[in-house]
Amino acid sequence: MTSRPAITVLATLSLSAPLLGVGPASQAQPALPALAPAAVVTTSAPTSTRPATANPIALARAMETAVASQLASGARSQYLGAGLSGLVIDRTTGRIIWSSNGSRSRMPASTQKVLTAYVALRSLAPGKQLVTGTWQSRANPNNVYLRGAGDPTMTKTRLASLAKRTADALRGRGRSAINLYLDDSIFPAPTSARGWKASYLSGGEVQRVRGLTLAGYRGADGTVAAGNVFRAQLLLNGITVTKFGRGVAPAGRAALSESWSAPVRTVLASMLSASVNDYAEYLLRLSALESGKYPTWSASLAHAKSVLVANRIPTAGYAAYDGSGLSRANRMPVKTLVSTVSKMYASPGDRAIAYAWGATPRAGQTGTLRTRYKSAAQRCATGKVIAKTGTLGDAVGLAGVAKGADGRDRVFAFLQNGNRKTASVRNALDTLATATVGC
Repeated sequence: MTSRPAITVLATLSLSAPLLGVGPASQAQPALPALAPAAVVTTSAPTSTRPATANPIALARAMETAVASQLASGARSQYLGAGLSGLVIDRTTGRIIWSSNGSRSRMPASTQKVLTAYVALRSLAPGKQLVTGTWQSRANPNNVYLRGAGDPTMTKTRLASLAKRTADALRGRGRSAINLYLDDSIFPAPTSARGWKASYLSGGEVQRVRGLTLAGYRGADGTVAAGNVFRAQLLLNGITVTKFGRGVAPAGRAALSESWSAPVRTVLASMLSASVNDYAEYLLRLSALESGKYPTWSASLAHAKSVLVANRIPTAGYAAYDGSGLSRANRMPVKTLVSTVSKMYASPGDRAIAYAWGATPRAGQTGTLRTRYKSAAQRCATGKVIAKTGTLGDAVGLAGVAKGADGRDRVFAFLQNGNRKTASVRNALDTLATATVGC
């Protein structure tokens, strides 16, 4: 018989402890009076009636006990079992309300994007835009370069607009035929991350990370795909391309035109809402690039971890090999997730981006949680759970903030590995998140 994991409620956790240590970009919350250590949760059904007292500490303790008991009950689901790790804390006090295998490292799936978002918010200005440009060689004016900026949002429509403006500029300089070179040198030549299945690239999960690409492209070479679109649009605007291939723009060059992406804050919000793998991998590289590193896999991942360590996010048991969470080699304890969520939510600037409407999904309302929380038992959590989802074939995660029925915010993370009945596991985790709300 499989043994059940130990499930306990632990003592008050200081805000200065490693789990919730306030880093440079975090805002400390006012501490409530210290609470006494809580008792071990039993599995008896929670009471639905609060104690008849006006003491706020007593009320908070009563609600915590009820929430912890509901969580303990939900954790006994046949779809979770020993493969579950979970942690729930009171966001203001840092008090651990419920924990199960809190230090056990598991595959995080797309909850990895929470950490990618945190690193990006500490590395990139939220208003930063990625500028793809066209340039003309001063030494050889026949040579024109389409130079990428690591922009994963470059669409055919934007390329068409850039081609028209470039053609107008070329005609103004007396050019009707050019050599077109594609410059994607801002990023290194792409390789697969450790732990990626070959099917991720061929099956549409993610594209190879190149300095110049076409949004949503799924094929061997996004740079050439973008170049082909651009070349065809030049021809429609009266410019013939005589030679075509890769090439690095020379230092001696003159600007022809530019195409600006949406701000980083918008790209990051879309990544969280729809769990866009491409955006996560590009934000990982751009974060390293902005910090002065040539964004290889190793340099990008090293930069990301250095940001976590500098902001006192616990990294014991944490190993990441990509930014999206697709890698099956990734491992993370829930305490790392909870700490990252708590810090990001505590910072007003971060919260305004990562937890705005249309960013991190909201139960039953937006993003990857839009169609969930529809059952009678979970409907009360609609709009009150704001969390990043994650699903691989045998790994399911959920990490975010529950707006408690008692007015208190609770930060949580749940990871389950080993059960391939992912729909059932997702539903069981949604039940845990509903219990965290306390409704």
